[in-house]
Amino acid sequence: MTEVKSRVQLLTRESQHTLTTSRDPRELSDTLEKIAAFLPKKTNPETQTPLAEKPEHDEFIQGGHYVHFIEFLVDQLSLEWYGRFSSEERSRRLFEVFFLDGFHHHSFLVLCSAITQSSPSFKQNKCLSLLEVFLRGGRMSDLIWDQCMVVSSDHTESMHSAKNRMLWEQLMTAIVTLPDRIANKLQDKCSSSFLPREYFTNLAKDLLSVFHKVYNHLKATKNCSLQFVSQLIGRICVNGHADTLFTVLLPHFVKLTMDDFIWCRICWRIIIGCPERSMESIMECLLKKIPWYGVMSRILGDAVLSNNKLNFLLTNKFLLLRCYDQELVPQNIIGYLADSPNRRPLVVKTLKTLLDVWGDSSAVKHTSYSQHAYLTKCILVCLSHLNEQERVLHKSVLMQKLLSGMQSHLNSPVPKLRRLGMITAEALAKTLDAEGPQLKFEYEADDESRILWSLLEPPEDPGMDWITKDLVAFSLMDDTKEEDPSLDQDKAKETASSTNQETELDSDDDLEPYDMSQDVQTSQVKTPMYIRDCIEGLTTKENRELTEASLKVAEKLVRARPDDLKEVSIAFVKVLLHLEDIYEIDDFPILRHSAMVAATVYCPVKVSEFLTREFYDRNYNIRQRLDMLEVLAAAAQELALPVQETVPSSGLQKKSRPLTSSAPNPSMEAEHWREIVQRRIESKTRRFVKGRTTPAPSPVANRFGPVAGHFFFPLLKQYDSKMNTMDMLGDDFLLLGRMLYTLGIVVYSAQHSPICRQMAGSLLELVWVLRYHTEVFVRQALLFALSMVILSIPSHLLVSELQDDMLECKLWLEDIIGKDPSVECRGLATQTLMILGSVVKKELNTDTK
Repeated sequence: MTEVKSRVQLLTRESQHTLTTSRDPRELSDTLEKIAAFLPKKTNPETQTPLAEKPEHDEFIQGGHYVHFIEFLVDQLSLEWYGRFSSEERSRRLFEVFFLDGFHHHSFLVLCSAITQSSPSFKQNKCLSLLEVFLRGGRMSDLIWDQCMVVSSDHTESMHSAKNRMLWEQLMTAIVTLPDRIANKLQDKCSSSFLPREYFTNLAKDLLSVFHKVYNHLKATKNCSLQFVSQLIGRICVNGHADTLFTVLLPHFVKLTMDDFIWCRICWRIIIGCPERSMESIMECLLKKIPWYGVMSRILGDAVLSNNKLNFLLTNKFLLLRCYDQELVPQNIIGYLADSPNRRPLVVKTLKTLLDVWGDSSAVKHTSYSQHAYLTKCILVCLSHLNEQERVLHKSVLMQKLLSGMQSHLNSPVPKLRRLGMITAEALAKTLDAEGPQLKFEYEADDESRILWSLLEPPEDPGMDWITKDLVAFSLMDDTKEEDPSLDQDKAKETASSTNQETELDSDDDLEPYDMSQDVQTSQVKTPMYIRDCIEGLTTKENRELTEASLKVAEKLVRARPDDLKEVSIAFVKVLLHLEDIYEIDDFPILRHSAMVAATVYCPVKVSEFLTREFYDRNYNIRQRLDMLEVLAAAAQELALPVQETVPSSGLQKKSRPLTSSAPNPSMEAEHWREIVQRRIESKTRRFVKGRTTPAPSPVANRFGPVAGHFFFPLLKQYDSKMNTMDMLGDDFLLLGRMLYTLGIVVYSAQHSPICRQMAGSLLELVWVLRYHTEVFVRQALLFALSMVILSIPSHLLVSELQDDMLECKLWLEDIIGKDPSVECRGLATQTLMILGSVVKKELNTDTK
C-alpha cells in the first residue's frame, strides 16, 4: 500500500508540474488523460472496470488526491493557461471532465468555493459555466444519491455517519445558499439557472429522480438512507423555499402514494426525518397545499402519535397560535387527526382545548377578530368530524364549555364577535342534539356566515384530476396554446344566430308594454299634514299603513318648522324613542333616527336636555340608550355645519325652481345681459396683477356653540352612577364606549366656540381617569376622544395651558403603542400621537416665525 500511495502521489506531482510548465498542447492533453484514467466513469467498455489499476484507483479516491488535483486545476485556470490547449484539445473537453465526471460532491464544493472567492475574470466565468452544466446535466441527482447509500454493518455505518457529518453540513450549506451567493457575487448579471425559483425547481426534479432510485433500491430489498435528503429538504424549507420545492414534489407524492405502501413509507421517512427546527415550515407548506386530508394520512401515517414536535404543531400551534385565511388548513389538520381510530382521541382533546380558549373572556377581549374567527372555524371543523359515540359521551362537557363562553361573546361590543358566538352555539347544539330543541339567534347572514356553516360538512376527496390541475398548473402553462380568434368569431356568430332564432319565435315581442314608470302606489290612509297628527299616527297600533305613512313624513314635518314644534318636540321624540318595528317597515331605523335628529336640530335645548336626562333613567334598555347617543352625535354634527350646507339626513330636499317659466322675467333678462357684457369686458381687459378671482366666503355663526353645553355636561356628570339597569363602569362598558365617542363628537363640533375649552378640559379629565380600562372598545373610544380634544382646542393652548397634560398624554400613548395587546388600539394610539406631534410642531414653527 505504501508503494501504491507513493506511485500515485509521484504521478500526481509530475502531472501538476507538466501542466504548469509545458506549452505543448499534445503533452498537456496526454497528462490530463493519464490522470483522468482514475475517474470513476473512465472504465473499460468491455470489462466495465476502471482503466487504472484497482489499488491506484482506490488510492486516488480515498487519499484525497482528486480534491487536491481539481483545486490545482482551478488555481491554474486563466486565459493564458487555458489558451495553451489547441481548439482540437479543447473540443475533447479534457479539462471539464474532471468536474463533470468525477466525484460530484467534491467538484461541486470546489466550484462553489472558486466562484465565491474569485473576482470577475476568465476563471470565474469558466467555473460558472461548469457549474451551470453540472446543474443542468443531472449531476446534482447523482450527488444526492451518493449520500443515500449506506453500508450493512451498524458499526461501520455509525463511523461513516460521523466521518461524513462535516461533509454533509458543507454540502447542504452550499446547495441551499448557492443562489444567494451567486447573486451577491454577480449582482444583476446572474444567469437564469441560478435564480431561486428555477434553481429550486430543478433541484426538486433532481430529488424526485433520487426518490425513484430509492424506491427501486428498496423494492430490490437493498438498504439505503434518506437522512441526508430529509435534512436537505429541512434546510431548504427553513430558508423560505418550501413553496417552490413542494409545488413540484407534492403532486408526485399524491399520485405515487395512492396504492403503494413503499412510497407512503418513503414520504413518511422524508417528512419525519427532517430536523425539528424545520418541521414547522414544512408542515405549514403542506397544510396549505394538500387539497384533502386523506393525502395527509397517506404521507404522515400515525407520526403525530410518536413525534412530539409534530403533535405540538398540529394540536396546538397551528390551531391556537397561528391564523390562516384558508379554511383548508384546519380541515387538513382535524381531518388527518380524525382519519384513523388511533388518532381520533386527539380530535376530542383538541376540541375541548379550542373551546376553553374560545370562551375565555380575556381571549375574546385581547385577540384580533381574524384570530378569533380562525379559532371558530377550527371548532366547527372539529364538530364536523365527531361521530355519534363521541357526541353522546362528551355532550355534557362540551355544552358546559359552550355556555361558559357564550356570555363573553354576547357581552362583546363588536357585532362580528357576537355573531361568531351565536353561530358556534347554534352549530354545537345542532351537532350534539340534532333531534332536540335548537338554538336560534338573529344575525345578518353574509358570505362569512355561509362559509362558517359550510365547515360542518367534511370535505370530499376531489380526485386526482383536481389535484393535478391545482398543484402542477405551472407545468401546463408552456403547453397551452392561444386560441384562434376566428374560433371566437364563429362562436359569436353562432350565439347571435341562436339569439335571432329565439327572438323570431317569441311572439310576445310584438306587444308594446305599458309605461308604468310614473305609477304611484295608492294608499287608503291620508298622509298626516301636521305634526300632532303625525304623533297620533305613530301611536296607533292597529293601522299599519297609518304608522308607516306617519313615520315616512315625520322628518319632513319637523323640518318644515311648524309653530307648535317646541311644544310637542319632547312628546314627538319620546314616541319615536319607544316606537318598535312591529310591522317590519322598510328603512325603519333610518326613518326613526332621522326624525329624532331633525327634532333635536330645531329644538336643541329642550330635546338635548330630555335625552341626556332620560339616558340615566331606569326604564330604558341598552338599544334605546344607544339611540339617544347616536341622535345627540348626529344633531351636534348637523348644527355645526353652516346653514347653507345643512342637508336633511333623510335626503328630503326642497323642490328646485323650474328652469323655464310661462311668463318672462325682466330681472332675469337684465342679469343675463349684464353677464354677457361682463364677459366681453373681461376678455378685452389685460391685468398685470391678478387678485382674488372668487368672492371671500361670508362668515356664518356656529349654531351649535350656544347650545353645546346642553349636549355635553348633563351627559357627562353621572357616568359613574350604578343602577339596576345600567352600570357603565361594569358590564355595560358598551354604553361607556359609545358615550365617549359621542362626547368626542360634541367637543369637535363645538370647536372655535368659547365653551369648547371647558368641555375639552372635562373630557380630558375623564380620559385620564379611564385610561387603563380593561376593555379594548373603551380604550379605542378614549383614544378617539383624546384626538378630538387635540383637534378642537387651539394649538397655542396646547403648548401653554395644557402643556403638562399633553406631555402626560404623550407618555400614555407611547405606553399603549409599546404594550397594548390590541392591534387596533396600537394603531389608533399611533395616529393620535402623530396628530399631537403635528399640531405642536406647527404651533412652534408659527411662534418661531
